[in-house]
Amino acid sequence: MTFTERFAPVFARIAEGAVEREADRRLPAEEVEWLREAGFTKLRIPVGHGGLGATLPEFTEQLIELGRADSNLPQLLRGHIGFVESRLAHASSEVRDRWLRRIAAGVIVGNAQSERASTSWFAPESTLRPAGDGFRLDGRKFYSTGSLFADWIQTTAAGKDGTVNVLVPASAPGVTRIDDWDGFGQRLTGSGTTIFEDVPVAAEDVEPFEETRSTLMAVFQLVHLASLAGIARAAVADTVAYVNGRTRNLHNPAHPSPATDPQVQQVVGRLAGASTVVSAAVLSAAGAISAARSEPDSDRFADRADVADVAVFGAQGVVARLVLDLTTELFEVGGASAVTERFRLDRHWRNARTLASHNPVIYRDRIVGQYLLDGTSPSAAYAKLPEGA
Repeated sequence: MTFTERFAPVFARIAEGAVEREADRRLPAEEVEWLREAGFTKLRIPVGHGGLGATLPEFTEQLIELGRADSNLPQLLRGHIGFVESRLAHASSEVRDRWLRRIAAGVIVGNAQSERASTSWFAPESTLRPAGDGFRLDGRKFYSTGSLFADWIQTTAAGKDGTVNVLVPASAPGVTRIDDWDGFGQRLTGSGTTIFEDVPVAAEDVEPFEETRSTLMAVFQLVHLASLAGIARAAVADTVAYVNGRTRNLHNPAHPSPATDPQVQQVVGRLAGASTVVSAAVLSAAGAISAARSEPDSDRFADRADVADVAVFGAQGVVARLVLDLTTELFEVGGASAVTERFRLDRHWRNARTLASHNPVIYRDRIVGQYLLDGTSPSAAYAKLPEGA
């Protein structure tokens, strides 16, 4: 059975309720369970550890299709996806094996990193202090994407010797997860506040924050790109369904059926072409990351990681612009009726705009340009970006 055959029925179930969930603002907790049960959350885990062993490009194609079903789902799993990639490349075989087997058994890891008050992502105000054989964690995190649906939460804190990565069971005493995300798009990602109040943390769940060269930043951005590609595919499909469902063509009486109107056909063709280009760009970026990761111990790894970052960041600007244009132009096929609430075609633009704003394209464009002009590593460039970039 191919991955597409395995997951297509699950994605179809998710897609069936996407518009209603959006209208009712119902968090997709049940849908996350469907993905867990189907094995989606362990797609990248090696077969030897109990996973499905997908390559990064194979996984990315399935992520795009999940984004087509509901673009909230790839984003809410973004922390989990990044964590899986960090464990796959972890230097300690004991840590690597422990977490890969946990994830293969169904564990989902959420993300809680950003803070409103801190001046930099690398300098958190949350604190971790020694307590007996372990530690105690205190802090308040914003943009805790996916943590509402997670079994564990990965976060950062200031420890005695600097910034540390901390893993906390989501059900631990002192952990409070709040659904207070109020963005106009990607409303169902659980990107709200997480509060840690005197939370017990085991010593094995604390790791020093090391700024070693990796492809992890590229992976995190790849998830957004896959979500955008999924939005593009969904927008095209919804546009086709909308046009085929219309029986009135006020603006061009020579073609009573909108589907036979050459101008409408031209718009639909442009949308489909843009979506095809977007998917190709995203899958190409996934291939660049995969190539870099194929030789992690090579002397050339840093150079390969730069190439991967440039591929992803370069695609980011083009993909965001294409999808934003596509989700605006689709309204040209229907006049005023296309903006009625029952179709909710606006959700595609709102979701795309939110994803594009999450990591502003202007910073990625500049990083790519600087790398091409003077060879500055993207990792050195984005480490200096303002909080939230």
